[in-house]
Amino acid sequence: KFPLAIIEEGKRDVEKIRTLLAVNAEENSLTFAGNVEEGETVRLCQTNHDRLVEGAGGAAELVMDGLGENKTNQTGLALCVSCVGRKGVMAELVADEIKQVQQILGAKTSITGFYSYGEIAPRPNTSDSVLHNQTMTIGYLSENVLA
Repeated sequence: KFPLAIIEEGKRDVEKIRTLLAVNAEENSLTFAGNVEEGETVRLCQTNHDRLVEGAGGAAELVMDGLGENKTNQTGLALCVSCVGRKGVMAELVADEIKQVQQILGAKTSITGFYSYGEIAPRPNTSDSVLHNQTMTIGYLSENVLA
């Protein structure tokens, strides 16, 4: 429930999130889903159900923005990849993020997906990709049928 935000060097922006996987009291160590390099600036985060659902909705809005003029009555398939860390926070309410995605993408969009232990995607405002945790990633497939 308390991932680490890795802060971009020289900025206050979050570069990536790391999910805590294990605590080893004997070795005084923590195991994260992905690297945390020595010397990186980190911040302890806290999230809640509503913010995670809002984030999933934001991912769906990005899909809709990408459809441009074709988004009205679009038939498609959304492949939703959600981080298992989100599932841990949301527990039995985990379906709420999918309901939010469905509401935004519309009834003509079929939804499938799975949980992952990290997603590879670009960092904000860059073209390089890194491993992210605690995200909802949506791939969208559709066909533009010409009459």
